[in-house]
Amino acid sequence: MTATHQLKILRIIKIVLLIIFLPILLFYLGIILPEYLACDKTMFEGQKGVDFWGSEINCDCENQEFGEAFFQMFSLILSFLSVVLILLFSVSYYIKNTSQAKR
Repeated sequence: MTATHQLKILRIIKIVLLIIFLPILLFYLGIILPEYLACDKTMFEGQKGVDFWGSEINCDCENQEFGEAFFQMFSLILSFLSVVLILLFSVSYYIKNTSQAKR
């Protein structure tokens, strides 16, 4: 397989992963992270927190635990996708530079 075919395949994989990564990142930054940060662990039962969008968040014990679980799950998913994308970009950069050096 030539370097151009490898680069085309890597480009397709990178585009597909970016299409998956960006909506998850926007959902994480726009909804999950503000709700997680609005409620502090020291808040009393029934207290309400305010996220940076200005919405009131009910900080019951169940909501805090559910929000923390979502936060951890999406943090893990985004970290994994970030590492995979970084590896793909560096591999494609390496292939491109080695194919140009051979010329």
